[in-house]
Amino acid sequence: MKKLQSFAVAALAVGMAATLAGCGGCAGCSSNSKNLTSTVSNWFTDGYSGIQQSFIAVGPDGNETGYAGYKEIINYDVAFDEGKGNRTYSVDYTNGSFRTEFYAVYYNWNDEKIPEAYRVDAKEVVYYYKTELNISVQYKMTASGEQSEIYRDSIVNEAYFRAAGKNLQPVYSSQRLISRSPANLQAGSLGSAIKTVNVGYENFYSFDCREVLSTTTDYSENAEGAQSSKTYKKLNKVKNSLFDNSSLYIAVRSMGLTTEYNQTVSVFSAAGGGVSNYTVKGSGAALGAEERKSVSAAMEAKGLYVPVTTDAEGNTVEDAGIPTIAADISFAGGTLAGTTQRVWYAAVTNADRNQSRSTMVKLSIPLSYGLGTLNFTLKEVESTLWDE
Repeated sequence: MKKLQSFAVAALAVGMAATLAGCGGCAGCSSNSKNLTSTVSNWFTDGYSGIQQSFIAVGPDGNETGYAGYKEIINYDVAFDEGKGNRTYSVDYTNGSFRTEFYAVYYNWNDEKIPEAYRVDAKEVVYYYKTELNISVQYKMTASGEQSEIYRDSIVNEAYFRAAGKNLQPVYSSQRLISRSPANLQAGSLGSAIKTVNVGYENFYSFDCREVLSTTTDYSENAEGAQSSKTYKKLNKVKNSLFDNSSLYIAVRSMGLTTEYNQTVSVFSAAGGGVSNYTVKGSGAALGAEERKSVSAAMEAKGLYVPVTTDAEGNTVEDAGIPTIAADISFAGGTLAGTTQRVWYAAVTNADRNQSRSTMVKLSIPLSYGLGTLNFTLKEVESTLWDE
């Protein structure tokens, strides 16, 4: 169960997949021996394989550019659907907020924070993706009715990675988790039901993406910030496209999702202890009517959606709302069946004028042990990409 629990933690940390090119499209590796995932810049209007100048919010000097106002920043509502599959205890998540930021920056490969062996005299334009979840959680024992205090959890992911034309190759990632996660299927006490996680992960990839140095910092009580490091080598030998845990939702966003889509990818997760395989399958699952209406209105407010109010004959019709495509993401290692995340994106209906930018509109994450599901639904597009 350790791998599945790590997946749940990574899911709550909001970010799981990634891609490669020395980590997937590596020099010296035969493409015939690899299961590479095609990645396209579905967040641009024309699917440009590089990084558009107008998306670079931070320049080589570390200061904001004139394009800083065109970052993609989105806020999501967070709702919890209680599960019925656990007899001994339950959880209740409330007062949640989820926020994503996506734009491009210059990455200084010679920065003193980078491990000396990985430093290169270069500054490179890469993507930056940040997700932040803040939420309250309370545990309750079913038989006695005993309740825990209301905890405040927070999980922040950051990722730097290369352009879609370079398979979103990972460069750097970090996670900071303060979380009270379900510990066991059955629990005789509150103490045995809750696993407290207070940890940070920092992952530096080599310039050629053949290895990653991961440092774990333990912030739990009495640990005094104890650190441990491990180098994961031979990333270029991974048979699937390799993504970093913290950039999953951008990676899936880049895939040519259809209801028939089925792709296995590899994911590096420090919390999961290394590289694991996951399956991404297209799904025809639709948003609920009210969800679709509210999401469409939020997208329309930023010019990412134009309602269709007349038919081909010019008759007035009710707008059906923004079209979407979903993907199911599940652990593909061995015979163990884990939780499956489902993520919805605005569908790409016109590749030449991709107005909705394949924006992530909803995310559903089931908790372990039948305790329920967290749902993140787009509420507000705070700012969006430059429309060329």
